[in-house]
Amino acid sequence: MRKYVLFLSVFICGVSAWAQSAPAKAVPAVGHANYTMSEGVAESMDAVKEGAGFVSGTITKSSLVTRMDFQLNDKILHTSVQDYRQPQELAEVAEKCLSAEPDECFFYYKSYENATDKAVAARANLELSVLSLQRGQVKQALAHINKAASLDPEDPFIELTRGWTLFSAGKYKKARQSFADMLFLTADFEYASSAKLGTALAYYFEGNHAQTAADLQYIYTADPYMISFAAYMMGRLAADKKSSRYQAPVFLQQALSHDGHNYPAMQLLADLAAKNKKDKLPAFQYYATLYSLDPADKKAQKQVEKFAEDISGNLADYLFFLRLDRPIVQELPSTPSEKIKMALYADRWQKPVALQKVNVIGSGILAVTDERLGEVLKAPSYVTRVLEFNPQTKAVDLKDKYGHVEFSARRPFTIRPEKDSKTLVVKEAAAADLFATDFSDKELKGSLIIIPGQDGMMLVNEVYAEDLIPALLATQAKNVQNPQALAALSVVFRAALKQAAQEKQGQVYHITDNDVYFKFKGINLTILAMLEAAKASRGLELSGTDLGYYGACGSVTFDHIANTQHRPDYTYSPSNLSKYILSSPPADLYSRPADETQWAQVKWIYLYDAKDIQARLQARGKFGKLRAMTPLKLSPNGRVLSMRFTGSKGSYDAQTPQEVSYILSAGTMRSTFFDFVPMYKGKNVVRVLVRGYDSGTGVGLCVNGAEGLAHGGSDYQGIIKYYFPNARILDTYTGEVH
Repeated sequence: MRKYVLFLSVFICGVSAWAQSAPAKAVPAVGHANYTMSEGVAESMDAVKEGAGFVSGTITKSSLVTRMDFQLNDKILHTSVQDYRQPQELAEVAEKCLSAEPDECFFYYKSYENATDKAVAARANLELSVLSLQRGQVKQALAHINKAASLDPEDPFIELTRGWTLFSAGKYKKARQSFADMLFLTADFEYASSAKLGTALAYYFEGNHAQTAADLQYIYTADPYMISFAAYMMGRLAADKKSSRYQAPVFLQQALSHDGHNYPAMQLLADLAAKNKKDKLPAFQYYATLYSLDPADKKAQKQVEKFAEDISGNLADYLFFLRLDRPIVQELPSTPSEKIKMALYADRWQKPVALQKVNVIGSGILAVTDERLGEVLKAPSYVTRVLEFNPQTKAVDLKDKYGHVEFSARRPFTIRPEKDSKTLVVKEAAAADLFATDFSDKELKGSLIIIPGQDGMMLVNEVYAEDLIPALLATQAKNVQNPQALAALSVVFRAALKQAAQEKQGQVYHITDNDVYFKFKGINLTILAMLEAAKASRGLELSGTDLGYYGACGSVTFDHIANTQHRPDYTYSPSNLSKYILSSPPADLYSRPADETQWAQVKWIYLYDAKDIQARLQARGKFGKLRAMTPLKLSPNGRVLSMRFTGSKGSYDAQTPQEVSYILSAGTMRSTFFDFVPMYKGKNVVRVLVRGYDSGTGVGLCVNGAEGLAHGGSDYQGIIKYYFPNARILDTYTGEVH
């Protein structure tokens, strides 16, 4: 029987759909330190404790836990004590660093390390410590942070940074002591939470699983910003012991349910599934998802090939592809507007995959038109036609359901419903590489252009912008319910589509279905609210601004929109970036999740294996072992735009945020607004702890923030004005400019 399941977007969009054992039970909302864990997780935690050497009921808290054992409430969880002020001379250095080469930035600060003003010298050494670690100079980083601490022993952030620098150097016992010392300087939640995490990780990598389990349990139940990461680490802890390994999937499923971008959790789930001798299908599906995300993952590739041998039938039927028997929408009135050409089935780099075969079925009569011959045939409604590339003739053959060729062409031709209101479905698309992209079925409006090539065919959907907008909402704002927020995003899509059509006028296509901004999975996902939102905002045009949107936002964005009534006084410096990443989101954050266990979309943390990073870099050229990760170009607030990866045999510069994300995380990392702690073993980085804010680019309209503004009473025009304060908003119906 065909498996009607979703593609890897299930993983990326945050839905844990790969239950290896019993489905994980829901986790209650986090609000204070002693809420009750869900039954399944509590039972699993008990198993982990026993496996780690605990005697049930006799857990001894570490001194750090004892010192942190206070009630957490909403005020504590959303209060930030970070002070971003800098000495004037160092603020000027930070400004220079935004446009300077890394070495120049380092030596700008170096000139102040022995300043006569102790405050200036302490801060300069703090910055030098952060920069030294990015340059792979661990001993220098330790020397600078020790000097900063001696100059300003009462600064908790300096002591916290010392703890993480010692952790980076593999000096775990000293790191734990530094974290403990910091708690004598402050008890603020932001600091205590970071120290608690550092202590738990130090215990784990020292091999003290018993103490790790106690500390992770506290983090899991007390800190809403680290639920997913704590669950992942508990899964990892459980997997380390044979006696508790059976419980690991429960934790990993919890990790993914709280953060669908937790790539390491998915990797560990796959490895555990591979040990299941009775049911090999889950392992195949997990590794197929990983391989689809990361073509450089040779382990995943080998595992896919291994487990595929035990699967009968068409492998595509067992992958996470959405399958449609027939058109779902069937009939939908068209709205004449700007025509958009969208290439279908594009890979992660927005390059359309060369298809070998695809089926087409219409809800009405389909007309097939050759660009020179005109209309050549008609296909009845709800009758499948097959498009197949012929490698001998380099033509595309159109066949009936019996396999008879009805038409063949080497030049582009078009398939279009005779009635504009009808739809068509592209089904069971196939290419040489089964894992090149999401080959889910898609229902389309407009016409389908088939373009034969040397290695296969390209499909381009030519469709009215107004007919496309609701489907874009369906993929990019599927969890947004407020009609004003949806209408605001519709305005952004309308402007962005028009801009793309103008910029790529005369080209084969304007956008792809896997574009950074335009994710399209078919009009079959559209619901009435999205149709109404697009209609409500029709006629409103946005111009004179940098267009964009992203999923969730903190209080510091690329374009300086606060997303809160309490804008932080943040200005960039290397250490200020880490302070901001440490900071708690304000209680009135417009993108605050309704479910308090879903904060990962705003504030997140992941632990990546350097072997995976090295493999992606090795695919680009000679690299060797990872030695350093150095941001090259930053946005004005410190978002990473490009990064240099230094290896033992070469280096590589990732030139875009998307490439940085791919190299670090196979493209699963939520944004490039992050800091990181490289974990060294000798000269080489073995793991990277990445801590970040936001989901997306940080440019333009924040989707979840728009919903927050709408709940606060803003209409869609007010939302547009908030996120695009300098934009020109034209009502084409009235001619009025807002």
